[in-house]
Formats: sequence, C-alpha cells, structure tokens
Amino acid sequence: MMPLQRELNAITVIAAREIVRAFRDWMPYLAYSAFSPVLFLYVLGGTIAQNLSGGLSYNYLQFALLGLIVGSLYMSTMSSVTSLVQDRENDFTQEIFVAPISRYSIILGKIVGGTVTSLLQLFMFFVVALVMKISLAPLAIAFILLLVPVICFSGGALSVLIASIFSNSPKGVDQMVILISFGQMFLSGAFIPVSNSSGVLGILARAMPMTYLVDLLRGLVYQGSPAYSHIVLYNPLIDLAIVAAFSAVFFVVGTFLFVRGERNR
Repeated sequence: MMPLQRELNAITVIAAREIVRAFRDWMPYLAYSAFSPVLFLYVLGGTIAQNLSGGLSYNYLQFALLGLIVGSLYMSTMSSVTSLVQDRENDFTQEIFVAPISRYSIILGKIVGGTVTSLLQLFMFFVVALVMKISLAPLAIAFILLLVPVICFSGGALSVLIASIFSNSPKGVDQMVILISFGQMFLSGAFIPVSNSSGVLGILARAMPMTYLVDLLRGLVYQGSPAYSHIVLYNPLIDLAIVAAFSAVFFVVGTFLFVRGERNR
C-alpha cells in the first residue's frame, strides 16, 4: 500500500470511529446539539438583544449567531480530540500510536471526526436562527460552510496541546477544555462585542485564537456593509494569517508533546 493511501485510510478509520461513537448514543447527542443553540442563541442572545442592544447600529442577533457558530464548532472539535486521553483507559491510544502511520494522521483523524459530528449542531443553529427570523444570506451561509474546516482544525489543534500538557489526568483535560472554551466564548467577541475592550481585557481578547476566527467570519459576511467598520477588528487576511500561525504551532507542538508523553509511559 502506498504511504499516502495508508495515511488517508488511517485518517478515515479514526474519523469514522469518532462519528460512530458520537451517534451511538444518539438521543443524548441530539438533545445536546439542540439544547446548545436554544440556550446560547435564543435565551442568552435573545435576552441581551432585548435589554442591551438598543444603541447598536447593527442587528445584534445576527452578530451573535455568527460568533456562537464559531464557538460551537470550536468547542465540539476540542472535546472530540481530547478523547485521546480517555481512550488510554482501554489502551486504544497506545495501540494507534505504535501503528505504522504518522502521528499527525491520528490527530487529523480525530479532528475530521469531530468536524463531521459538529455539523449537526451547526444545522441546529440554522434551525433556531430560522425560527427567530435571523436573516442569513446564501453567501453568508456559504462563508460559514467554507470556514468550518478552518474553525474545527484550529479548535482541534489547541485541544491536542491541552491534552499533551494534562495527559496524565483525563479529568484535568476536561476541566481545562471547559475553562478555556468558555473563557474564549466570553472574551473573543463571540456574543459580546470587544471592539472597545482595553487594558487587561483587551490584551486577553487579542490573545484568544477564537477572536480571530470570529472576526474572520464576520469580516467575510459583513464585507461591503455599513456595519463592517463597527464590527470587524482586522482585515480578513490578517485574521486568516494569525489563525494559521496559531493552528500550526499548536498542532505540531501538541502532537510532538503528546506522542513523547505516550512513549514515556
């Protein structure tokens, strides 16, 4: 078998395993996928829109929808990749890491699987947005779908770095994923504008990888509109470059550290 074909087969098999695991308990997974958009967009977003968005020059709910889509995809992929630590309990992690395939293919398989399973949550966001009458042009939907792999890869790259640092504690990994995910949701501008953040909050907002993913999507969707200058922080090309740099460093360093940690066990 050609090396490239072997790596592609490995990615496919590992991704398929993640998909099967997610849909095996389909009722809890479906309930969570439906509950998350309702909680964040309808309850939280709707409350902010009704009470605090009166002075904004743009539609807050559309603003929040784009940010929450990014956050949801990001968090979903992070949870999928960090299952590597949980898989250690049944020795699956060590078995795949001694297989004659690239370690990067293993991580990519996890990310691809997490990307596919997160699409259900994305669909639910579209349904809730339709019920709430939040307008999304076909071009905006196309931009969202185009950026799904970028968002999920970025989240997966960060999660493998977290898993490599806290690899000896599955509980610690889960706690750090939740802490970092929600920290980014609040500080990245996903549903609270951060264009005027300064001081420590401004520094934290610009240190978050999710900030640039959220800004990238909004930059594409709002380009050419009057709201662009009020919402978008940076040129989309700058956002894309920063996202690529963050993702590459997290992916390479995280994979290296995780594999080294498995070899030393």
